[in-house]
Amino acid sequence: MKRLALILVPLVATLMPGCLPFGCGGYSGGGDTVYARGNDQLILCENGGFVATSNGTTVEGKLETDTTAVTIGIEGDDNATVFTLDGTSGDATVDTDGLGAGEWDYVNENQVGLDHANTSCTDLTSRSWWSAS
Repeated sequence: MKRLALILVPLVATLMPGCLPFGCGGYSGGGDTVYARGNDQLILCENGGFVATSNGTTVEGKLETDTTAVTIGIEGDDNATVFTLDGTSGDATVDTDGLGAGEWDYVNENQVGLDHANTSCTDLTSRSWWSAS
């Protein structure tokens, strides 16, 4: 019985989200991109959404791409343009208008950081505006 427990416990732990002393697993958010500017944070979500926290205010919405391949952040509640993104996902820095002055620096998150960021991205799908046209 002890041998079975020694085999099963590490196996089950690798399937659980987060880390335990003997293993990690169950991560998500690998396609999300995180930027920071001071205490502000911008998450570009793999699911096509974004979460921006700037000056203590959080704005959520969807990402669109225009005909010139510029990424546009559209607020979920009122369809207002929140920002346009100069630069592409994964660049070292990006500029946004509409979210205050200054460049955003790319944050090279580890699996745990991306997993935490993805929680915000996943929450977007529960908003009433997410499935609206």
